[in-house]
Amino acid sequence: MNELNTDIYYIPASAIEAEIKVKGSKFIAGLIPVKSKEEAEQVYLDIKKKYYDATHNCFGYRIDANIFRYSDDGEPNGTAGKPILQMIDGRELLETLCVVTRYFGGTKLGTGGLIRAYSDAAKEALDKINVLKKVRSKKIKLMLNYDLENGVRNLLNLYQGKLDSSDYSDHIEMDLLIPESKANRFRDEIIELSNNTIKIEIL
Repeated sequence: MNELNTDIYYIPASAIEAEIKVKGSKFIAGLIPVKSKEEAEQVYLDIKKKYYDATHNCFGYRIDANIFRYSDDGEPNGTAGKPILQMIDGRELLETLCVVTRYFGGTKLGTGGLIRAYSDAAKEALDKINVLKKVRSKKIKLMLNYDLENGVRNLLNLYQGKLDSSDYSDHIEMDLLIPESKANRFRDEIIELSNNTIKIEIL
């Protein structure tokens, strides 16, 4: 899935659940797309309420390179949350939460057994998902005269951007989505195209 275009990343297409059993213990892995840390934390709390009678609800999530978290939720340190997060990272997924719920079956698994069980449960869910390709974008607002519209649309195609919205009155207002790494170059080309007559704002 790794591509040279640094603007591209992958997320789960939809939520999915998988279940494994290890020596009597039941492990239920829920994999959910989440857009933010706040959403991930809220979804986790909702799942914890759903499985209120479970022995443990362990999780890992990765939003982007800098925003991630994991929890063992009472399991021995390093045996649950971190292995779950490592499984997410192994698939190079972002905006992804994985919660693995355990119902204890009477047999202790030991440190190695727990790491394997939580990893295997997360893997079971990850193996079932479809992924969506997303593009990191910057929103750019333009205000321009009608004679410059075709030039702007040509540049938009050249830079693989998208028209988010437009408004036509005595002038044209456009909201564009441009791949993040190309936004500054796009702005420079717009300035050159219009001899600095187009009003441009990068949000």
